[in-house]
Amino acid sequence: MSLTSWKEHVESGSRTVVDGVEMFYVERGEGPPVVLIHGWASSSFGWRKNLPELSKRFRTIALDLPGFGLSQRLETGLHLQPLADHLTKFLNQIGVRRFSLVGHSMGGTISAYLAAAKPDLVQNLVLLNPSLFGTEAGRRPFLVEIVRRKPVGSVLARFMISRYFIRSTLRRVYVKKHLVDESLVEGYYESVKRAGLVLLEAMNIMREFNLNLFSSIKCPVLFVLGEQDRWVPYEKNKELAEKVGAKVYSVPDAGHMVIDENPEVVNNVILEFLSG
Repeated sequence: MSLTSWKEHVESGSRTVVDGVEMFYVERGEGPPVVLIHGWASSSFGWRKNLPELSKRFRTIALDLPGFGLSQRLETGLHLQPLADHLTKFLNQIGVRRFSLVGHSMGGTISAYLAAAKPDLVQNLVLLNPSLFGTEAGRRPFLVEIVRRKPVGSVLARFMISRYFIRSTLRRVYVKKHLVDESLVEGYYESVKRAGLVLLEAMNIMREFNLNLFSSIKCPVLFVLGEQDRWVPYEKNKELAEKVGAKVYSVPDAGHMVIDENPEVVNNVILEFLSG
């Protein structure tokens, strides 16, 4: 599997303007649409190991959420309902009407909300180590905990946007430490270097999600879970998946970044689920 640098990733992407907000996305392949939604402090760059395989069977779209990567911030800040409406308009604008959703971490929260709020649009839902339990779940690095708290968070959010901090955080999150190389650090630095207070605003996403929304999700649901996830406890996600009647696939040798640590396994599981 060839790895993509940030520069190569950006060169392969496109931009469009939705209600005055410029959105960046990478699109590959043909077939039924599959939309990839990244997590907190990330961007479409996080899907660089998944896009090539998924796009062999599907029209695969990885977008930068507003305020992350190269997409502009929403004037409303980040809140679930206006964000869901904005993403729907974005997808309509690029010719996507019905689609499957694949969301990682905070992107899983957004994907679950979209599937509940707009059930006629979402055909399948894949949640990868989703952050569905509010901001209290998991054991995040100390500064990540602080940045969630106003007003200190608004100051430290800027401090966090450094290669040193990102490298340190990634090494805590990854089970396979050798994957944290300079290309990875640079990609995640570029993903957040323009974000600023969006890092703090994004905490609204986790706060606003209600687990009762799962009763409104009508499509098939798959949870793909790294068993060594320290940010969102594996046991909590597995218990939730079983409670709502979703399929579960567990990856023993991966943590929160299962999409990057075990891409071959994750890609195959997603392809099998979506093709079924």
